[in-house]
Amino acid sequence: KGKNNYHIFDTEKDRDIRGRHLHLERVAQGLAEEEFVLFYQPKVNMGSGETVGMEALIRWQHPERGLLAPFHFLPEIEHHALSITVGEWVIATALNQIKAWQAAGEEVPVSVNIGAEQLLQSDFVARLKKSLALHADVTIRLLTLEILETSALEDVEHVSRVMRECQELGIYFSLDDFGTGYSSLTYLKRLPATEIKIDQSFVRDMLND
Repeated sequence: KGKNNYHIFDTEKDRDIRGRHLHLERVAQGLAEEEFVLFYQPKVNMGSGETVGMEALIRWQHPERGLLAPFHFLPEIEHHALSITVGEWVIATALNQIKAWQAAGEEVPVSVNIGAEQLLQSDFVARLKKSLALHADVTIRLLTLEILETSALEDVEHVSRVMRECQELGIYFSLDDFGTGYSSLTYLKRLPATEIKIDQSFVRDMLND
């Protein structure tokens, strides 16, 4: 770059970059080799004991490290195209499970989490329509998309438009972790969610305090 210049090589930063690259490659390999699975956590009406739906939770059945929770791999693929691939795999897998339950005579609502990177795509709805077209025999109203309040607030106008377009397709939305962002009730008027999941910090100890 010319005279009287210097450049510092940061070995730790270089190691982090190479480590992330290797992790991304391993996640992509895991998807290709079907190492990822969805677990279904029941949503229960605490008054009646009735199961009213399921929440799909992704896990990585790693051949060497065992069953890995999301915090072991999702943060590393955030803000990368691979996060969108994983998100679309989750939706497709959940739709297949809904279809299997319907074939067994059970209509079970299933909610899946949508990451900010996936939600904020300009062609999110178009890509979702393609996935739904491949599952034409599934009752679409049984699918709920969960989005974090903080993700929705990154671009309220875009997210609001996406939510309305998806609702026209028969898909419900759930606003997750409400209260952890700006906590403004005004956003509830702009974000047409069917369900609000209030952050536990709002209800902890509410029976005593």
